[in-house]
Amino acid sequence: MDTNKDNVAVSALYTAGTWQWAGLPGSDAVTPADSERVFSFVNRYMVFYTFLNPKTFSLRHQLLHRHTAIDYLREQSGCTRTVEVACGFSPRGASVSADPAQEYIEIDLPDMITFKERQLQKSAEGRQVLARDNFKLRPDNILTLDFVANFADRRTAVITEGLMMYFTREQQLPIWQSIARLVNTTDGVYLFDYIPLSEEPARSWLGAILHFFRVKLFGKGDFAYDQRNREDVAQDLRASGFGQVESFITGEVASLWNLPQANVPSRTIIYRCSASSMAQIATEEPI
Repeated sequence: MDTNKDNVAVSALYTAGTWQWAGLPGSDAVTPADSERVFSFVNRYMVFYTFLNPKTFSLRHQLLHRHTAIDYLREQSGCTRTVEVACGFSPRGASVSADPAQEYIEIDLPDMITFKERQLQKSAEGRQVLARDNFKLRPDNILTLDFVANFADRRTAVITEGLMMYFTREQQLPIWQSIARLVNTTDGVYLFDYIPLSEEPARSWLGAILHFFRVKLFGKGDFAYDQRNREDVAQDLRASGFGQVESFITGEVASLWNLPQANVPSRTIIYRCSASSMAQIATEEPI
């Protein structure tokens, strides 16, 4: 994974720039200064990439709809605790913890947690967030985290935004089993995004040729793609212990859920996994 001089993933800086560009609550307090430069550079590159691959969706709108769709489902869940794993520079915790009835726990690897805490210390808004009793930054690793042992005392929503595509199926299954045990114990919910390779936009012939040579030169990249389709992923989730597994395509729910800039097409797949059926909630008008 590409990182900057502070060992922060460039992808994390770009997503942070997206939250700030969109004006999401809390984004000013958590966004590093480098994000604006990375955001601008990647957007210029995406103009070229989209020219080569016209079926590509706008990256910043993909990320924006992904983030706000997860926000919508979290709010609908009724959970009073949220555990966001691989939080990066997500502003969700800074925003949600403004409600004292909500506990928010952000988890990431130690270096990222240290960096985010330093970032929050730089502004009065950030220091206010850090001072809240219901907001916690916790260094940990999802590969070894026991969710039941740590979070079983109240209804909990677990979020792994932008994370599961980095893990192979063999790595995903024990993670999902651990989260499912928590969800079943607390009547909680698990929210995440995952786009199977079969549902990625098709490359043009020129884009495919350039991709072939890029892989030859630099390798496959960080995403652990396999041949599962959306239903295969859902079957793995059910086998891991979730009683109900639903998937939503952001572009199909953007207007109904009042996602920002809903008129811009997007196609990110959001999974909601629960102990029992919550299907009726997602079709209600936004609250």
